[in-house]
Amino acid sequence: MKNMYKRKLSVILLVLMQMVALNLFAQNTPPSCVITSPHCNASFQTGTDVTIRVYSTDMGGTYTAGSVTKVEFFRNNFKIGEAQTSTSNTYTFVWKNVPAGTYRITAKATDNLNEVSTSAGVLISVNANAPVALGLSAGKGKYLANLNGYNRADFATYWNGVTAENSCKWGSVEATRDVMVFTSADKAYLYAKSNYMPFRYHALAWGSQYPSWITTLAPADFQAEMEEYMAAIAARYTCIDQIDVLNENIYINSYNKKEHAPGTPYFRAGLGGPGVTGYDWLIWLFQKARQYFPNSKLVMNDYELESNSAALEEMLSVIKVLRDRNLIDGIGTQAHYVNIDGVSYAKMTTALNNMAKSGLPIYVTEMDMKGKTVSEAGQLLSYQTAFPAYWEHPAVAGITLWGYVEGSTWAAGTGLLNADGTERQALTWLKSYISGLPSVGYPFGAISSANGIAPVSATGIRIYPNPAKDFIQIQGLNEGAKTEIFNTKGELVIRTSNNSKINISSLSPGLYFLKTDGGKTVKFIKKQTKN
Repeated sequence: MKNMYKRKLSVILLVLMQMVALNLFAQNTPPSCVITSPHCNASFQTGTDVTIRVYSTDMGGTYTAGSVTKVEFFRNNFKIGEAQTSTSNTYTFVWKNVPAGTYRITAKATDNLNEVSTSAGVLISVNANAPVALGLSAGKGKYLANLNGYNRADFATYWNGVTAENSCKWGSVEATRDVMVFTSADKAYLYAKSNYMPFRYHALAWGSQYPSWITTLAPADFQAEMEEYMAAIAARYTCIDQIDVLNENIYINSYNKKEHAPGTPYFRAGLGGPGVTGYDWLIWLFQKARQYFPNSKLVMNDYELESNSAALEEMLSVIKVLRDRNLIDGIGTQAHYVNIDGVSYAKMTTALNNMAKSGLPIYVTEMDMKGKTVSEAGQLLSYQTAFPAYWEHPAVAGITLWGYVEGSTWAAGTGLLNADGTERQALTWLKSYISGLPSVGYPFGAISSANGIAPVSATGIRIYPNPAKDFIQIQGLNEGAKTEIFNTKGELVIRTSNNSKINISSLSPGLYFLKTDGGKTVKFIKKQTKN
């Protein structure tokens, strides 16, 4: 009898120990694991090295933070490397001498309780062509993006990432139920895709600019329509780098104690309501986004994060629920002028440090500035104060500006180019600031010249002057070699075999690509002609 009792007690103790172990394991937030470089859709030259950077930390969830013990790196599910130490939560591996092909890069992060998180995938291509150094920040470690891309010849002179301003919003795509129109969204996506730039999808769920017909849907129908919308996007756009899954959710601690987006209650109710967690609707939304977009980083985006600490804490409390389930990859701060003009560098840095408590990389998604005193000089001062705070913060993975041509932005005074194409003081400063940053070889390959033009050694060809106004000359080509000049839309604008002096006076200002019959490509800039 005693032995039977002991056996029963042993079994009970074993079960209790297993239950405790399971409970302890359950009460552990998985580590974040986000590939911040390269971006989805990046291109590399055969035989060169690819630097893979992963942001990973155990912070940001409901449970006490532990530590990340290792990050493993994979290509097409085959392990290629491992890192056990980080710099500012970034783990780095250099994949050397990469052969030609298309690859899906992933990473796995393991914490001190042996819980493993797997990153979203990143799709890259490796081929015979050297990457063209696009935008001001080529080779400077982070992307600097802007809106649309396809509608300006000078876009790639300044920027190397694309967000569609309005055309990806649900109300633009599906104003009429079951009739989806992607015409303008296609243009932005295809511009990014053809130029190997990262593309941000803005946005899946937003309580503004949504279809009016969703307001009367029962929850089951609402979820079905949202899922149908996601499926259509996923089928159409296979190389989305980031998605604003939820935009402007803050409402309890907002500056006016109202919804940031007045239609958000429709989404809360329609996607399942608060439920057991208080955020069941949001969990459903991010779970579906993870299902349909396995190769995209999932972001929650909002404003007031620099100027209202209570609003930021509200957002962080929501992110905890998603971090506990490994359903989110980034915190997005819009950084519009209304929240950052006049904010000191120190306050900005404090706000960014608090955003980083999410355990996620920070994506600056809609930056613009006018100046506390609205003027060119005021705008310049705002950029000089705010931009370095964002760019130099180790948790910030990249910056998107919300338009750049004055008269065409959503708010007057936020443009960096005047309508006639001349640069405002803030843009002149921005070019100088970025040019002075050290070159690290990504994004878009290494560059070494101060103005971002590929050096002679990259191709054996030199274009001069560069930038140019009316004529260019080419050094390093055989006599009579055929050359073609393309704009950033991929359109052929000049074909010639007279390379001693090519007349470019008829071209619009902006970035162009000269291709030789030997398959080499060099970029040059056509300058704005001043009256």
